[in-house]
Amino acid sequence: MSKRKIIIISAGRSDIYRFLPIINELNNSKKAKIFIYLSQTYNNKDFGNFKNVLKNFCILNNYSKKKYFNDNAHNMINNLNIDIKNLSKNVLKIKPDLILIMGDRYEMILGPIISIPNNIPLIHFFGGAVTEGAAIDELTRHALTKMSHFHFVLLKKYKERLLQLGEESWRIKSVGLPSLSKKFNFKNNKINDLSKKFNFDLLKPFMLVTFHPVTAELGFINTQINSLIKAIKVSKMNAIVTYPNSDPKYNSILNKLKKNLKNKKKYLLINNLGEKSLFSLMKKAKLILGNSSSGIVEAATFKTPVINVGTRQNGKVKPNNVIDVDYDYKSILKAIKKSQSREFLRRIKNIQNPYKSNITTKKIANLIINLKINDNLIRKKFIDLNIK
Repeated sequence: MSKRKIIIISAGRSDIYRFLPIINELNNSKKAKIFIYLSQTYNNKDFGNFKNVLKNFCILNNYSKKKYFNDNAHNMINNLNIDIKNLSKNVLKIKPDLILIMGDRYEMILGPIISIPNNIPLIHFFGGAVTEGAAIDELTRHALTKMSHFHFVLLKKYKERLLQLGEESWRIKSVGLPSLSKKFNFKNNKINDLSKKFNFDLLKPFMLVTFHPVTAELGFINTQINSLIKAIKVSKMNAIVTYPNSDPKYNSILNKLKKNLKNKKKYLLINNLGEKSLFSLMKKAKLILGNSSSGIVEAATFKTPVINVGTRQNGKVKPNNVIDVDYDYKSILKAIKKSQSREFLRRIKNIQNPYKSNITTKKIANLIINLKINDNLIRKKFIDLNIK
């Protein structure tokens, strides 16, 4: 029996670490041959170097002499155009059996654009969520659901949303987040090693900060980031600040951070921590501040308080370690104080992360490898709900 050929599309750090346990399982299988296509975002040094993470995989060429790294809609479209041409050439050569996409990044539209005319089944991971403040992600995610043939979702509630969209129940599996199924063992020497690695004293109390552009509120981005920076400074706590993602106006945020957080003894700005370092720092941090989905999805595993700022994550299921605040710096400071109170820390001491996976990565990989590729899979039916 020939190996099942699978192309996996990655748009950057927002998906690669969450996808990695599944990719590793598929790559280690004798029944599958894995190819990873990296979007043009990977060519932008602002978002880190992933060579070590991906060194064991077959990476498809995404090279282009033209570089479109400005943070505006025109460049997003140019990059997508390059990716469409490059991926189409690779698909023509490889003739994959399946294409896998994850999440809601704009670049993931690559999947259905290529798969639909080629009649290649498309598997979508982590649909059904809602992010009201991330206008682009919100639209893209649900569109990807309708253009995909099989779905792995994080929660039962998200499966119910896919059913609302008319998807057949047999096409949907609720699996949680596989990267949270592993055991995490953190020791002080690990933190010491990280302190040396980043040249930053991690034994002093610090917060972990990530703030992405809110694509429905781009006109207010300067006010939002100024408020966040003011709260960080007034709190007097050290901060590790990761770069925003590649949405429009990310440079506005990045430039503000670089200009205002120059004290290298108090503030560490870094483009990409990597999964192991990120999880170690999540565990060690006094709190997580910003509007990243990692605060909503991963942080509860480490019992770490989260200050979720603004509207970007509105609509997502939020564990009890999350405190929602608006953009006012005084509200952020009040939430920081609450997050460090004995009462709040006691309340979240034994919380369970609702996003923890309820199935092994091996079972997920087997489901993908053994998925029957036939007319029943390709021909989608819309299931009408009995709405009165």
